[in-house]
Amino acid sequence: MSDPKDPYDNLPGWTDPYADLTDISGDTPLPPMEPPTTPPAQPPGSPLLTGLIIGLLLIALSVAVFQVLGSDDSGTAAPSDTSTTTGDGDTSTTTGDGQTTTTGAGATTTSPGTDPYPPVGDPIPVEDLKMKADGFKVEVDGVSDIVFGTGADTAIGQLVASFGASTQDTGWQVSTEQFGVCNGDFERIVYFGPFAAIVTKPDGQEIFNGYRSDLQFGDLTNPAASLETLSGLKIGDTVAQLKDAYSGEKVEFSTDTKLGQIYQVIGGSTGNLLLWGPVDGTADDDRVIGIYAPDVCDRN
Repeated sequence: MSDPKDPYDNLPGWTDPYADLTDISGDTPLPPMEPPTTPPAQPPGSPLLTGLIIGLLLIALSVAVFQVLGSDDSGTAAPSDTSTTTGDGDTSTTTGDGQTTTTGAGATTTSPGTDPYPPVGDPIPVEDLKMKADGFKVEVDGVSDIVFGTGADTAIGQLVASFGASTQDTGWQVSTEQFGVCNGDFERIVYFGPFAAIVTKPDGQEIFNGYRSDLQFGDLTNPAASLETLSGLKIGDTVAQLKDAYSGEKVEFSTDTKLGQIYQVIGGSTGNLLLWGPVDGTADDDRVIGIYAPDVCDRN
């Protein structure tokens, strides 16, 4: 074997530095090279996520501000206004104090707020309260009669003290003449069993202004079911008892378009209507269903 030939004519003793390397000129494939690795870039932030986070923070801040501004010193939330729109387009808005404003058909109506009437004074025994044409005769020394025009706080308060809390209160509503209040005026009907006290609001002042006692109002267990007129008539008495109680007055019978058969007690000397109401017939054994004071609208 001959010495390797130096292609560059180097000095004797030269050795090939690549002699021991593996021959890579053949068909042996090169080992696979590891692909270059590029560190992944950080993905950009999502605008939607950022907006959502900011929105939640704003909502939380708004709730905190509302709780601070919407409460009084005692920590009770201030009453808010509510608005309701009905299917026919009418809009009703109720303020925190209970006042209601209804807008529809080109007209706006505002109803005053309604608070329960608290009791006033000592209870008056039912036998000492007598219905009459203009209110109640009070047969208790030192206690004034409860007549129409008396402030509702006082008049209804005395009834609450005598009969207990009302069994029903319509609140303020616009009259349809069902209780004898002029059509379109404000009325409030406060029930004590079968007895209904009528409150109106002329010139902005709440006054006791009428009553109706009627078997059909129900709850005959209420003490007010025993109320009598000055002449001793009460609901449930017979027509014969009606005629006897008012033998000195004029008792007439007729038909009302809404109530059916009714009676009227007319003052014999004055000709004024004293009392009236529905009956279930005109025979002596028929019953007096109701005892009504003259209608508010007829007295105006």
